[in-house]
Amino acid sequence: MNQNPLLDRLAECLPDGAIIRLAGDGRIASWPAAAQQLLGHAPDAALGQPLALLYLPHEVSEDRPRHDLGRARAEGRLVEEAARRHREGSPVWINSTLLPDPGPPPGFLLLLQDRGPRRRAQQALESAGRTLAAREAEIAALRRAAGAGSGDRFRQMVEAAPDAMVMVDATGRIEVVNAQAERIFGYAREEMLGRAVEMLVPARFRGQHPALRGAFGADPASRPMGAGRDLHGLRKDGSEFPVEIGLNPIGTEDGPMVLSAIVDISARRRQEERFRRVVEAAPNAMVMVNAAGRIEMVNAQAERVFGHAREEMLGRMVEMLVPARFRGQHPGLRGGFFHAPQSRPMGAGRDLFGLRRDGSEFPVEIGLNPIETEDGPMVLSSILDLSARVQLEALLRQAQKMEAVGRLTAGVAHDFNNLLQSMMGSLELLRDQVQDDVEAEELVGGCIDAAMRGARLTHHLLAFSRKQVLRPSRIEIAGLLRKTVAMLERTLGPNIRIQATEEAGGLHAFADSAQLEACILNLAINARDAMPRGGSLTIRAFSRRITAAEATETLQPGDYAVLAVEDTGAGIEAGILDKIFEPFFTTKNVGEGSGLGLPMVLGYARQSGGDVRVTSRLGQGTRVEVLLPRVAPALSEAAAKALRAQDGAGGHVLLVDDAPAVLLTLGHFLTGAGYTVTKASGADEAMRIVAGAAPLDCVVTDYAMPGMSGVELLVRVMEQRPGLPVLVVTGYPTVERLRNLPDHVQILRKPFLRAELLRRVGALIRRAAERQG
Repeated sequence: MNQNPLLDRLAECLPDGAIIRLAGDGRIASWPAAAQQLLGHAPDAALGQPLALLYLPHEVSEDRPRHDLGRARAEGRLVEEAARRHREGSPVWINSTLLPDPGPPPGFLLLLQDRGPRRRAQQALESAGRTLAAREAEIAALRRAAGAGSGDRFRQMVEAAPDAMVMVDATGRIEVVNAQAERIFGYAREEMLGRAVEMLVPARFRGQHPALRGAFGADPASRPMGAGRDLHGLRKDGSEFPVEIGLNPIGTEDGPMVLSAIVDISARRRQEERFRRVVEAAPNAMVMVNAAGRIEMVNAQAERVFGHAREEMLGRMVEMLVPARFRGQHPGLRGGFFHAPQSRPMGAGRDLFGLRRDGSEFPVEIGLNPIETEDGPMVLSSILDLSARVQLEALLRQAQKMEAVGRLTAGVAHDFNNLLQSMMGSLELLRDQVQDDVEAEELVGGCIDAAMRGARLTHHLLAFSRKQVLRPSRIEIAGLLRKTVAMLERTLGPNIRIQATEEAGGLHAFADSAQLEACILNLAINARDAMPRGGSLTIRAFSRRITAAEATETLQPGDYAVLAVEDTGAGIEAGILDKIFEPFFTTKNVGEGSGLGLPMVLGYARQSGGDVRVTSRLGQGTRVEVLLPRVAPALSEAAAKALRAQDGAGGHVLLVDDAPAVLLTLGHFLTGAGYTVTKASGADEAMRIVAGAAPLDCVVTDYAMPGMSGVELLVRVMEQRPGLPVLVVTGYPTVERLRNLPDHVQILRKPFLRAELLRRVGALIRRAAERQG
């Protein structure tokens, strides 16, 4: 598979990710550097390998790769968060999207994005929660031992406790400490016993601590200390550290006391801080929500994606980020997740949307991850803005659609153009025979015009797919406007007032005149349809210079002839103005428009070296400007007549075509102009004539023939008679094998009129004579 520039642009939207192309059987067809960085495999070790290379062994044994390819093909895409196998065998947590790629050739696109850092932070928090639960269980066991009245056993259990244990009497004096208390506070046991517990409290909290102790003594009950506040202990060296404290009332012979279980949570806080930093640095928007639906944490990407400042989101309901049309059902879905929490993508099989601060919606992909915290279960959502990806997928689909239509059109064009060539040739010869019968000549002329319209229809389709071969020439705009306006007056009807204006001094453009007429007709019909009750249509022709500052990627600086078509119709809504050049897009009713007219106009203008610009206002009308390269006026009429007089000056022409009707009509064209014509119905017969002694001035051959093709005949002729002029006629829009041809070899595309054939043959023979002279 070849690389696609659209995929390179799509890869820029996937930080810490990679895009891998797969063949239709699932084998790896591309392996970018990002994939090697993510999964460790070098390109030579990955290319050509089956998709199973990336799966864990138990998944391969379950035939999971083939199953996933089948699901992606059946459902249109497969999105999941799963472990994939690194080159060293270890699992790598990945967000994976598998998309069918219709090609050519058909296959799949595999989009991978690293999810490892977020998962490790989640596991660290879960581990800390389990540790705290174990400590609380130990404290409960100590209390039960103390209540049983076994003093020695109680002291042994306090000493063996993994947490720091400090027991304080009603006056605040320390009565019991264990080895863990010595370790975390840095004091020897003797330095703490009998002293006020405030020695272990930082100075900034010391003043309020006796009152808090008194309040606990007045209402003794096992509970955590300082719920909702950050607590700190004070070491002997003066350093502070974060703690969690569980308070437990103990009845003794010496009166009530308080047993405090103190846990140094420095490591946990470091993990939490690391988790916060990972969330903050995540390339996706991260939003953590509690079970009530309130936002507890967001990162910088969430601010950027949703347009809200952090302070505007924290503490508010998460539904503020959900479009109004989905808001009613969201609390129920949220409750369902908390009822059965597990890491998974949100809304599998549905299109999801977020809501920005400015009220605009955008497509998103959301991964849900349950998180256990001190404040209860929460869900951490990883939100990826899909706007760029959706746009690029649409561009990819459009490019594939354009390619498919282009291939179909190119194939049809060859056969259709051959038929039209036979028809037009025979009609031109028939017109020569009925010149004295005005009515018959008019009928024949109408048939020729109809055949030419058929040829233009083929060009329209080729212009839409941008595979047409244009026949540019100098166009005198005033004459073209007069001809076009006369046709429009008959076509558009009496309700449309038509006005055409051209700037003084004359205006000429270099483009295909037949295609330009078709463009104006397309624009005029669109204008008529926008004015169902009638209105005005104005066609203006004027010149415009595009400066370097005004130039775009599709329009270079220079002088242009502009044809502006304006109407007084309904106008175009701003929301669809950027869609009007998309193939098959139309606002007309079914059966009233193909959606190919404006794409054809744009394709023609850009292929001619110009562009199209559109402005519109609802209720006031639309203006479409077609810009084409401007040129100087053509030769004077006298000079043109002198040049035309040289066509058909005589000579011997070898005519080669496998279609008898084409051979017959082209032969009559040439003999009628004074040429001696030798006909051959195939390339083999033509080579026998070339190899003989007969003098030849030019060879006119078809391109596609059974057996030896026109290209092979051309090569053989150039070998045996170097410099002999050859004109290759073809019904194909493009001929890849005929590029960079010498001056004495030219291509003429079907269908063509007699005058064009005679002009091209005459020019080739004259040029050859000048070289020999």
